[in-house]
Amino acid sequence: MNLELSPSPAIAAKAEVELRTWFLDRALPLWSRYGVDHVNAGFFEKLDYSLSPIVEPRRSRLVSRQIYFFAVGKSLGWHGPADALVDQGLRFLRDHLVSSGGQVRASCDPHGSVIDERQHLYDVAFVLVALAKLAMRDPSCAEPEILARCIMTGLNSHPLGGYVDEIAPELQCANPHMHLFEAFLAWSSVQSADQLFWRERAASIAQLALERLINTQTGLLPEYFDRAWCPVQQGVSQRIEPGHQFEWSWLLARWSLLVGDATATAAAAKLCSVAENCGVDSSRDVAIELIDERLLPSDRTARLWQQTERLKAWHLQWLLTAAPEAYCYRNRALISLLHFMSGPRPGLWFDEMDSTGQFVSQPVKASSGYHIACAIEVLSDSLYSS
Repeated sequence: MNLELSPSPAIAAKAEVELRTWFLDRALPLWSRYGVDHVNAGFFEKLDYSLSPIVEPRRSRLVSRQIYFFAVGKSLGWHGPADALVDQGLRFLRDHLVSSGGQVRASCDPHGSVIDERQHLYDVAFVLVALAKLAMRDPSCAEPEILARCIMTGLNSHPLGGYVDEIAPELQCANPHMHLFEAFLAWSSVQSADQLFWRERAASIAQLALERLINTQTGLLPEYFDRAWCPVQQGVSQRIEPGHQFEWSWLLARWSLLVGDATATAAAAKLCSVAENCGVDSSRDVAIELIDERLLPSDRTARLWQQTERLKAWHLQWLLTAAPEAYCYRNRALISLLHFMSGPRPGLWFDEMDSTGQFVSQPVKASSGYHIACAIEVLSDSLYSS
């Protein structure tokens, strides 16, 4: 790559400060005021440009993500009512979406009546992520891990690795396993937790990814598999998402830091490199929606979350390798992400950019706040400091 075309260290440092300031001074105050249901509890799924909520089912994954969103805000110095909002989210989960036996329900209405009682692995993963954040907030409180362990007892292990999702038992999906990996790694960092228990589960997902999910020829990881963990076609090709290649790279790099797994280190670097070379539109400098197994773009839409994963992956590659290329890609990803933060009003964001570079006018998804908070946390957390 041409290093002269990359943002200077001074511009990158300014952009990092701008992103953090926007999060603390704009996004958190706005979403704490307009994104919280102060009547029925819980959180709204979307806001329109006038800051009016869109009435939709309350999903357990969104409640969990908002717990994470506000908890990160507190850890980074936000002086708003983070604890009260986090506690409200936890109560909503316990009262309506997570049973006393550890069953995670998909969604309920604003008043708490269950709409979809099925348990998705994806929802389980984010409930576990939120509970890990709660355990970090108050190490003396045993409740989060008790509930997390209870949820784990209800998961059905797959004989070849990973877990069976009751939503589609004939189809194995990489994405929920990726977020379970994230959850297990988060719990492995909780000092008051049974770290061996959680590290063993993280190890099982790392092994699954390295031995069964990653294509050894391309270094890429498709989305869908059959019951034997063999990739399956979606239409005329496999579905390969550059954003998820970056996200798996970030997670496998974290795993390699935790246990010194050289195979994971190499896989993380390859995932990151191929995703950058084949899954980033150079004209807009954004990670795109899809490529196929020939490594050709098949959907050039760019979403906010994909930019956060590109940033996280390259940031960690830079810390691991100190390579100038990694630093440049990290800075380019940071600048690209900031464009999405220009939203229709301060504190909102754009979720989607079309293939021409125009942002799509649509209600703003609260769930994207998790991705933003996670990226800022990765840039700020001492866990990633060199």
